[in-house]
Amino acid sequence: MRSKSCLAACVAVAVAVSATVPAFAQSGANAPGWKPERPVEFVVQASAGGGSDLFARTMAQILTKEKIVNVPVNVVNKPGGSGAVAYSYVNGKKGDPHLIATATSSYLTTPIQGHSPVSYKDFVNIAILCAEDYVGVVRNESPYKNLKELIAAAQAKPNAIRVGGSSVGSSDHIITMMMNKAAGVKLNFIVFQSGGEANAALLGGSIDFAGPNPSEAAQLIAAKRLRPIAMFSPERLPQWKDVPTAREQGLDITFEQHRGLILPGGLSKEQIAFWRDAIVKMFETPAFKKYMDDNGLRPLLRVGDDAEKYIAERNKVYVEIMTELGLTKQPKR
Repeated sequence: MRSKSCLAACVAVAVAVSATVPAFAQSGANAPGWKPERPVEFVVQASAGGGSDLFARTMAQILTKEKIVNVPVNVVNKPGGSGAVAYSYVNGKKGDPHLIATATSSYLTTPIQGHSPVSYKDFVNIAILCAEDYVGVVRNESPYKNLKELIAAAQAKPNAIRVGGSSVGSSDHIITMMMNKAAGVKLNFIVFQSGGEANAALLGGSIDFAGPNPSEAAQLIAAKRLRPIAMFSPERLPQWKDVPTAREQGLDITFEQHRGLILPGGLSKEQIAFWRDAIVKMFETPAFKKYMDDNGLRPLLRVGDDAEKYIAERNKVYVEIMTELGLTKQPKR
């Protein structure tokens, strides 16, 4: 087992933040070539109400409202199996350019654990749009005012602090295990279908703590229904200036995830080019920039080959993390 510093180094691997649009993508989605001929299915690997669902619905609205795509874009939720259900479905649509799908950390971690028959190599990794750090939250009525108090309670009563997350091996599960290791505690991790379900359980008092991404918690925090007690980021975020980092409270833990889009395999160059350009055009809209600002997301535009390279690099990072945490299994091929 490697040291805590090694684990922290793996998960804190820096990725350059860039909102610069590549020159090849400036042509726009309306350039001559292939265009959608029927409604587009936008697959989300999680239930409605979570960060991935909000991500997809925001983009679907912009794509149609701005007439970047001149056919309906219908969001379809396919939760289950930590993304395995959705990505198996997308893989079954090889050659169909009328389908796009969201991709976050589970897109990589589920195959690494051997829980999915497909991996990132089976798809077109068309774009990475943004990255987000994680926030530790409790319900507003919670007795825990900061992360130190929550850890102290966990030290006093092992497994008494209930933590909610989307799946075993998910980002919130990794954060929970990192907290266990860094603080020498035993947190009781409970699995839900999505971040939205975990938030609902937290609000209802079924769990005590959650580590969602900001987009899943921002509205509830603004409404003073959830209280942020720690950011799992290297530094405080501009949108969350009053929330101290875990590092500031004695736990050297940082973690981020990407938000990207994939297409089925087997598409033509013209079909891939349409989606590449459409996504870049959508990224440049004021509406998408507002979405990122409102939800604590950092712009991280990677398209085409750059997106493929980013995903391959992140997969290596997750393999190392999951191996250290004892969650790596041979993929089911």
